Amino acid sequence: MERPRVRFLDVQPYGDQFLLRDPYGLSPPLVVSPQLLLLMSLMDGSRNESEIKAEFFKRTGSILNTEDYMEVLRLLDKNLLLLNDRFERALKELRENMLASKVLKPYHAGEAYPRDPDELKRFIDSSLEASDKDSPVGILVPHMDMRVAIKTYGKVYGRVGWKPDTVVVLGVSHYIHETPFSVCPLDIETPLGVLETDKEVVEKLRESFEHDIFQDIISYRMEHSIEFQAVFVKRLFPKAKVVPAIVSYGNEDSLKEIAQKISHAIKSRDVLVISSVDMSHVGKKFGDPFSYDPSFRDKEYIKLLEKLESSSAFKLLESDNNRTRIDGQFTNYVFTEVLKELGVKEGKEIDYDIYNEEPTDSKVSYAGMTFS
Repeated sequence: MERPRVRFLDVQPYGDQFLLRDPYGLSPPLVVSPQLLLLMSLMDGSRNESEIKAEFFKRTGSILNTEDYMEVLRLLDKNLLLLNDRFERALKELRENMLASKVLKPYHAGEAYPRDPDELKRFIDSSLEASDKDSPVGILVPHMDMRVAIKTYGKVYGRVGWKPDTVVVLGVSHYIHETPFSVCPLDIETPLGVLETDKEVVEKLRESFEHDIFQDIISYRMEHSIEFQAVFVKRLFPKAKVVPAIVSYGNEDSLKEIAQKISHAIKSRDVLVISSVDMSHVGKKFGDPFSYDPSFRDKEYIKLLEKLESSSAFKLLESDNNRTRIDGQFTNYVFTEVLKELGVKEGKEIDYDIYNEEPTDSKVSYAGMTFS
C-alpha cells in the first residue's frame, strides 16, 4: 500500500505490551510491543513508507529497514488489520453470512455464564428472589459479567411475576456501530434453546426507519448487552419472542422519534421492555488517572430515571460530557420514553453495586430497577 492505514482497534495495556482487539471480531486478539503499536499508529493513511520510517526514527531513534517494514505490513494484512479491499471483502462476507444464517450464535457461553443447560438453569434459578413479585412493564438490568452481577440480575428478574408475549431488549453498542438504532432480525441461540425473534415487530420497525436497521448486524455477534438478557428471557419466559435492538447515539429529538416508532410497533403486544445497561466506568482502564467512587453521579441519575425524567437525565450526563461514562445515556432515554408511551408512571431502584477491578485500578457500577 502506498499510504497504509490501520483500521480502528480496541487497545488495552497488557503488562509491558498492548492487547489489540478487533471490534468486528474478524481478527484474533494480538499482543504487540510499544514499538509496533507506535508504528501502527503512524499508518493512518496520511504517510507513505519513507515518511513513516522518518517519523518512526524521529520518535524512537531506531532505523526501520524496508524488510522489517514490509514484514509488518504482511502481518497486518494477514490479520485483516489494514483498511483495504481485503478487509472490506471479509466484512461484507461476514455480514452476508450472518443474515443468511438466520440464527445468532452464543459468543460468551462457557465464559460469562455456564454453557451446560442444567448448570445454567441452576445458575439462574438460584439467583432469583421469590418474594415481592410485581408486574413491571420495564426493567433496567446490568450487562455486567453475569458471574459478577448475578445477584442484581436475580433480584430484578425475580420480581417479574407475569409472562410477556414479547420482550424488547434495548442494548448498547460495545463495538463499531454506524447507525443510531439497529435491530437484529436473527433468532438467538442459547444453551437453553433458540429464542425466537418477533419477526412481525421487527418488520414494522424496518419499514418505519429510513436507514437500514440491519446494517449493523455484525455488532450483535459479540454483544453481551443482548446475549446476557436473552439467556434470562429464554429461561423465565420460554414462550416469549424477543426484539433485540441497540441504541448507539442521538440527540433528544432523534431518540424520542426512535422511542415513538418502537412504541407504535409493539402497541398490540403484552410486552416487557428491558434496558440492558451498566452505570459508571471510572479508573485507569477507562482513561482516568485513578479510580474513585462514582455513586454520587449514579444515584443522581437513577433518581431521575425513577421519575421517568428522560430529558433531565439526558441533560445531566450531557452537562459534563458524561464524565463517569454511564453507558446507558442514549439507551435509557429511549427506554424511558417507550415506557411513558406504554403508560408507566414510575420506577424503583432494586439494587446497586460497584465492581472493583483492582489490577487496573478501575470500577464499574451497575443497578437494577423495575418500572410499573
